[in-house]
Amino acid sequence: MKIGLIQNYVKLGDIENNKSLFFSEIAALLKESPDFIILPEMWLTGFDYENIFKFSENTFNIIKELQNILSDDTLIVSSLPEQSNSKVFNTIFVFNKSKIIAKYRKNFLFSPLREDIYFEKGNDITVFENKGTKIGLHTCYEIRFPELFRLSTYNGAELFFVPAIWPAGKKHHWLTLIKARAIENQAFIVGCNANKISTKNKEVACGYSVVIDPWGNEVFIADEEPLSTTVSLDMSKVKEVRDTIPSLKDAMEVFEINKKPYKG
Repeated sequence: MKIGLIQNYVKLGDIENNKSLFFSEIAALLKESPDFIILPEMWLTGFDYENIFKFSENTFNIIKELQNILSDDTLIVSSLPEQSNSKVFNTIFVFNKSKIIAKYRKNFLFSPLREDIYFEKGNDITVFENKGTKIGLHTCYEIRFPELFRLSTYNGAELFFVPAIWPAGKKHHWLTLIKARAIENQAFIVGCNANKISTKNKEVACGYSVVIDPWGNEVFIADEEPLSTTVSLDMSKVKEVRDTIPSLKDAMEVFEINKKPYKG
């Protein structure tokens, strides 16, 4: 499986700048025919809380514009504000040229930066299948919640996509936690960050987008510079690791596990 990652600058509330930048990078990556292209968390808007409700009204138009440039075989993994019943969710949409395949509403919102005030929390997990691989979706702060990833793994996830806005000052947390989630769930994890963001008062360095395999090895790691790249994953490694060290099988034989989707 070939995965495209775009790590670039997310400017607070500057829709036209962000759109132009990321659409251009997507168009370039499409020439490499990836199976998926993953973008950072809230790549279009940043966390512009004052305008997020207004921005959410245009989300499905943005999805349609992206669908118009997609090739037949590539799916986009895109975190965007989703409006529903006068509430706004931090939602990952997965879509191809013709339809939305899956979506995931962020369950754990980052209260230190007031995300929980402006967004509604989700209460479910999402695991979908593409070309024989089961894929889970989680967002940024949620890598601090191993229970959430384990629930997705018990529901079949072999590969996780994690869009994020994570500051470089806490890169050791980011890299350590993603590696831990990969090892304990014996799954690939693709974490896609911005390279930097702007807030009302400053710019914040981010970076270190990363791909970890089920053994905990770094398949790819970025620095803090902008980049767009593709990474190839050998999905047979998931079965190899799970057969060699059957910790998931052992757990499922001992613990009472509810394989139905999580409802918080």
